[in-house]
Order: sequence, then C-alpha cells, then structure tokens
Amino acid sequence: MASVTCTIQQSVVKDVEKCRLSNPNADMLAYIAKIDVTNKVVIKDDQFEEISFEDLADELPDDTPRYVVLSYKLRHDDGRTSYPLVFIYYLPETSKPTNRMLYASTLQLFSKELHLSDPLMLSDKTDLCKQWLEERLNKHSK
Repeated sequence: MASVTCTIQQSVVKDVEKCRLSNPNADMLAYIAKIDVTNKVVIKDDQFEEISFEDLADELPDDTPRYVVLSYKLRHDDGRTSYPLVFIYYLPETSKPTNRMLYASTLQLFSKELHLSDPLMLSDKTDLCKQWLEERLNKHSK
C-alpha cells in the first residue's frame, strides 16, 4: 500500500459534499483542488457554479496536476437526466516528476475521503469536452 504524503483540508471535503447534494439548473459545476506542496495538504484551487468545458480547460494549468470534481448534467438516451459527480485526475505530461508522484500518492486518499468513483484520467486539457466526458461516463456505466 502506498504511503500517504498529504492530508485533505476539511473545507475541501465539505465543499465537494455540497456539490454532491446540489441538483443545479446549470449543466456543469466544477470544483478544482490542488496540493499545497509546502504544507502537503489538498486545498481548494477554484470553484465554479456554472462553467463550460472550454472555460474549465482554460482554468487548468499547463504543467501542474489538479483534482477536478464535476457535477455534470447527463442526459441519457432514454430521456432520463442524472447528475453524476465525476472525478477527473488531471495529470499533464509536462508536470514535474515530484508533482506527479505527490498527486499520485494522494489520489486514492482523495477519492476515498470524498467518496468519489475511480478517476477519469486527463493528460491533455485540450481533450476536455462533452464528447470526451460522456464517452468515459458511458463506458463506466456499462
């Protein structure tokens, strides 16, 4: 079992729980968390009550990992609408090895503490779009 290198700030847990309980009229809510490398703690980076895929991609740094939690309005083929809480592990290929290891070693704890499903891996923020997300959500639901 991997050793835990970071803790998670309690406000992050509470903020993500609020995302889980919300049923927004918005198509997508986003919560972005980062690791404060000095103090080895996961903290809030930003939060958006309504955001597009393009704007979310613009908010992600080019060379530093992030944990992204989305409350996404998913319209199913049968007419139902659901609001899955989606965990995206953003790990750009240009990240420093030390950051890659730090985020990877904290990934399981973040997922467990926040009661999230397995993360969807994203290495290139330009891939982030509706089609990318829905393909992965549909694959997970089968």
